[in-house]
Formats: sequence, structure tokens, C-alpha cells
Amino acid sequence: MRSLLEGAYKSDHALEVIFSSLRWFFLVLSIVVFFVQYSANPIPLKLVLFISLVVFGVIYMGVSDYYLYKSPEGSKVYSLMTKGGPLFDFIAFSALVPLTGGTESPLFPLAYLIILHVTVYWRFTGGIIAAFLFILAYSITFFMQVSEVSLDSLIIYFSQFFFLLLVGGLGGIIVSRERKHHSEKNLLVEAASRDYLTNLLNHRSFQENLRNDLEKGVDFHLALTDIDKFKLINDQFGHVMGDKVLREIGSIIASIIPGRQGKAFRYGGEEFAIILYDIDQEAVDKLLVSIKQAVSSHIFTCEGNAFSVTMSFGSCRHSGESPGQLVKKADKLLYEAKDKGRNQIVYASVG
Repeated sequence: MRSLLEGAYKSDHALEVIFSSLRWFFLVLSIVVFFVQYSANPIPLKLVLFISLVVFGVIYMGVSDYYLYKSPEGSKVYSLMTKGGPLFDFIAFSALVPLTGGTESPLFPLAYLIILHVTVYWRFTGGIIAAFLFILAYSITFFMQVSEVSLDSLIIYFSQFFFLLLVGGLGGIIVSRERKHHSEKNLLVEAASRDYLTNLLNHRSFQENLRNDLEKGVDFHLALTDIDKFKLINDQFGHVMGDKVLREIGSIIASIIPGRQGKAFRYGGEEFAIILYDIDQEAVDKLLVSIKQAVSSHIFTCEGNAFSVTMSFGSCRHSGESPGQLVKKADKLLYEAKDKGRNQIVYASVG
């Protein structure tokens, strides 16, 4: 739970997991509240409507949770289900509150939580719009429920009106400020962790990832690779072309390494590092061969001259070494590949 709360500060996904969990909690709470009230004043039509609402809610939340955990973040389905959540919450709220006491429903404070959820995605404007929608829902319920409007009832009505508007406006401002600071911080972190030329993670990130993975006992393979005879490219075509080669090879590597199974880094100069997680030797070989073949078949052009490059690889699986020892081990395998004629992959012997 603690890690989830800490993650909510950094990740929209973790925040959505919390909101999803709260939906299930409030569903159970709603059932309890409804049946306590129903036992005191049984109305069959209310029971039918409430059961229908619960069935609809369980189906929606089940489907939503499935895509929340199974769909890649940023996909259309993921965005639809997460950003559509507040709309479902509003519809459910508008139906639930009249069934559990109307303006006196103990579930009415859910409106404030839903408004804050809206501000996560639509900031100040979303908060204000959501607040007015809840004011509209509350107003309809209020004037349908109150048989005679009195000074006391108007004071209650305008108090709720004011608090809903306040939560929408102030919540939107606070969330907008936090989001802006969070985005700026992420940009700085991203700039510090990325190589400006290839857009791969940089050497510093590699060292941090390597150290963290080893400390946590994560199972992974390390591969070091560099471009064969890269100096000749700079000498013959110039450093601008050399930078283009590095940039395009970085893109090739990034396109082949699965995001959830590995990370690619620019280690330095013409050398790259790849960390592959939780996959066997056969899968490692398949990925590295794919990179080697994609690079060697890629055609570069410079002032009408076409050329291609090759890469050599050294790969090993960690077995309790320190970060420095592991890099040294992979580097030795890389130079063994160079000595054997380049354009090949050398793995650490097993056993």
C-alpha cells in the first residue's frame, strides 16, 4: 500500500489503481447504506433500480479494471477507460444519491472525490465544469425532494452549491500547479537521463540501472555492442554523418528492444549497452541477432555515396558480480567478437 501511494505521486497509472480500488470500496459501502435504509422503508421499485445500478457498476468496473491492468499505458483503450472513469462515476452518483436519501444521503461527499478525479485530467476547467454538473444534479434532487422551500433549506442548498464550486475551482488550481511542477521536474529528469544525440538512456542511467538491478537481485542479461570501424566513417564522411549513423542505430535498437523486457543505453562514443530482463538465452540471442541484422542491412547515404555498417556484441548473464566486474566481463566478450572478425555475437560460456 505504501509503494502504491508513493507511486501515485509519480504515476497516473498508480493513481488510477487507487481510484479503481475506491470504486469497489464505495460499491460495498453503497450496498450497506441502501439495505440499511431499505429495511426501514422497503420500496420494491427502489430495490429494482438499485440492483440494476449495482449490476451495471460491477460490469463497468470489471471491464475497466481489465483494461487498466492489461492495456499498455497511453493506448487508446487505456485512455478511454481511465479518462471515461469520472463520467461513469458521475452517472452512478446521480442515480445512487436519490436512492440513498437524496440530499441527505451519506454518500453525497463522493461528489468531492469525483471532482478531484476530474481535475487530474482536465485541470481547472474540468473541475469547474464537473462542479456545475454536480450542482445541477444536486439542484434537481433538492427541488424534487423538498416539498416546501424554507430559509433553512435554502441555506443548506447554497452551502452545498458553494462547497461544490469551491472544490472544483480550488482543486483544479491546486492540481494544475502540481501537474505543472511535476511535468517540469520530469523534463529535467528526462534531460539528465537521456543522451541528446540518440535519445537513448545515457551512461549515467546505465550505471544507476545496473547498480539497482544488482542490488535488487533482478535476473537480467547484459550486452555491450559497438559499431565496427566507426572511426573510418568519421574520417571518410565527417562527424556530422557519424552523428547521423549513431542516431539511426540508436533508433533501430530502441525499436527492437521490447519496452517491458529491456532497456537500451548509449554507453559512450560508438558503444551501446543493452539490459534484457527475465528472458532465456534463446530469446536474448533472437533479439541481438535481430539488431545485428537490422543494422547491417540498413543503408546510409552521404552526398550520393551509399554505405552500411556492422556491429559486434558481447553478452553475458549476471551471476553475482559487482557492476564493474559485470561490465568488464561483457566488454571482454565484445573485444573477443572484434578479434574473431567483427559483425558477430560472443556469449559467456555456461558452466
